Amino acid sequence: MNLKKRFTKKRFGQHWLINEKILEKIRQTANLDEDDFILEIGPGRGALTSRLLDSKIRGLHAVELDKDLIEFLTKKFSVNEKFSLQQGDILKINFENSKYEFTKVVANIPYNISSPILEKFLGGLGEERKNNIKNIIFLMQKDIVDRIIANEGDSNNGAISTRIKLISTVEKICDISPSAFYPEPKVYSSLVVFKPLPSNLRLDFKLEKYIDNLLKVTFSARRKKIKNTITSILSKEDIERIEIDSGISFDLRPQDLSIEQWINIAKLCININN
Repeated sequence: MNLKKRFTKKRFGQHWLINEKILEKIRQTANLDEDDFILEIGPGRGALTSRLLDSKIRGLHAVELDKDLIEFLTKKFSVNEKFSLQQGDILKINFENSKYEFTKVVANIPYNISSPILEKFLGGLGEERKNNIKNIIFLMQKDIVDRIIANEGDSNNGAISTRIKLISTVEKICDISPSAFYPEPKVYSSLVVFKPLPSNLRLDFKLEKYIDNLLKVTFSARRKKIKNTITSILSKEDIERIEIDSGISFDLRPQDLSIEQWINIAKLCININN
């Protein structure tokens, strides 16, 4: 299958990574060993798959949505006993009772499904994670990654940043030019690693759920001051009490608060409700 002759499908968000240095960078970032069983999402033509299989891993299971690529991938890796392939939509596949015990997820994920894929493998606030994956190595749209890693006071800081940092550690490895792909996307990408937090390092689920609610309410109008949005769940008296007890001004906008401040506010809100 010639790269130039095999047209990518826009509806699948296909942009094949062709830069050898970046492919190797992903393999190195994955830090693979003989205990690893990899889930690769969207192997495409198998450029990254080949490098992952050449590493000392226990196995690799690939999920490809494009039916036209299944025969090609099957032939390409038919002699490799560590490789298995499944056709389907990653968002619709339930791995809870799977025979595979994945340790890491690696993917150049389509930009249009970044958020639901993150939710599928990281879970959400107030929810127990449904897998034992140690590392998630993704190529994602740079703008989304910048929002995820943003800190308080940064204009990129949003609800997604606080939510993800409460359930995982996040590290951006590098930015990647559109020229590293075929066809070239219109935006830059970033290589990022998520490490889900073990249950003993998570907050109490009741507290997480309350933080999630606070984020929904306040970031629904991120340009407004917190005091002008949080009135939908707190009385004026409660707001004044929390401001005094926490030392946090609700004249700030939600993107100005740190994770620790959200935790503090949520704890005080729960105490008031009790």
